[in-house]
Amino acid sequence: MKRHFESSSSSFSFSSSICWRAAWRPATAALASALLLGACIGDGGIHTRETPFDAAALDPGAALRATQADAKWPAGGWWRQWNDPQLDRLVADATAGNPGLQAIGQRIEVARFQAQVAGAAELPQLNASGSFERRRYARYTTPAPPGGTTVWSNSIEADLSYDLDLWGKSRALREGALDNVRAVAADARFAQVELQTAVVRSYVQLSLAYALLDVHSAVQSQQQRTLDIAERRFRAGVGSGLEVSQAESQLAMSTTRLQQAQQQIALARIGLAGLAGKGPGYGDTLRRPNLALSVPVKLPASLPADLLGHRADVVANRWRVQEADKGIAATHADFYPDINLVAMASLGSAATFGGFLNFVDSNGLGHGAGAAISLPVFDGGRRRGNYGVAVASRDAAVDAYNQSVVNALQGVAAQVVSLRSLEEQQASVQSTLASTRKSFQLADAGYRSGITEFLNVLAAQNAQLEQQESLAAIQAKRLDAWALLMKELGGGFQADESQDLPHDLPQGVANAR
Repeated sequence: MKRHFESSSSSFSFSSSICWRAAWRPATAALASALLLGACIGDGGIHTRETPFDAAALDPGAALRATQADAKWPAGGWWRQWNDPQLDRLVADATAGNPGLQAIGQRIEVARFQAQVAGAAELPQLNASGSFERRRYARYTTPAPPGGTTVWSNSIEADLSYDLDLWGKSRALREGALDNVRAVAADARFAQVELQTAVVRSYVQLSLAYALLDVHSAVQSQQQRTLDIAERRFRAGVGSGLEVSQAESQLAMSTTRLQQAQQQIALARIGLAGLAGKGPGYGDTLRRPNLALSVPVKLPASLPADLLGHRADVVANRWRVQEADKGIAATHADFYPDINLVAMASLGSAATFGGFLNFVDSNGLGHGAGAAISLPVFDGGRRRGNYGVAVASRDAAVDAYNQSVVNALQGVAAQVVSLRSLEEQQASVQSTLASTRKSFQLADAGYRSGITEFLNVLAAQNAQLEQQESLAAIQAKRLDAWALLMKELGGGFQADESQDLPHDLPQGVANAR
């Protein structure tokens, strides 16, 4: 009976030990994990300070409501409403052949391959190596065999590793690289919009040069008729030689203005050829634009403020903020242990017997499998420094994003104010031009009949010329401001022909009037 009791007691004691160990296993694992993580380097309390602007905190409040979605580029081709096929062809040629755009296209390719490199870390890595050599082993330094003999020393080895990526470092690097691809693509879009705008603006200047050529040609014809009258009056004895000399001087100056206008036409053609990525000969093929400076400038009743959220530079900076966020996640993962699964297999032989293929045998086989753990304990502050760099870079990216939003709002407001002012200026100049034309007609008629002095004719003629030049310049500025507004709105916007200028602007734009 006693033996039986002792046996039962012993059995009870053994069972209690099993239960105690089973209960402590999870606690032991948790304690070990805590010790491992506790031994890791901390981030030192480094944190981000900048935050992207809230759309509701800016005018217009809805300007950025779409910035957290994928970019939806505005539909391009806004210049086509001017119905000038030559302008359409110029923009197409520039977009297709400009070296600057092609260089940005190569940047996209670089970013795409960099993303491919970053994504490779999430996949298993397999490397193989081999060495084949005929070697003489020294007898005194290498025991026999193979010491004292010349043998084949061959080996083949394959290593397989897989990073478990427990803390998401590889995933963050891949996602950040993809955000960089998107940002570079947005840069390319922004460069394309800027190039299209530059082509349109240069084309407007070409149209202006032709308009000024017309003005100076008409004035030259007037001055030639005035000179003829002055010469007839002089020959008839009712005029003076001074009047003839003054008329000749005015005619000579108009000839100089014509030459200057022709120079501007030639320079504008060369500039357009450069924007198109062509040689100067391309500019020689350009005809006079169909685009008239008096073409109407139409805007809708309200500007679509949400287009600002799709501006290419705003979108690019937004994606760079996201890329920087992924960079913070990747550098923060360096503070934790890194665990890789590893395996290897090899074949090797360096024996006195056998030939070249002797290593291809089961006796030359080696293999292994396990896990490699890397635990950061002390690195002199390197990881904390890298984390600080990532955090500061993210804050800088946010600042750049916020600045691009402010610049977009300012750009739209400035061009709308310019368009409104130029509309008023054009009306004023047109009224003044009508008065100067009437004054010239009266002065010219009076001079022909001998009632007024020749100086009155010259003064009226110069005043008319000044107003004609002013009108052409203001009309060109209106088209230029319209082109800049299209760029500020992201490079794509179709106007509503029922309106001339906006009446219900976004609040931030309206306050800038």
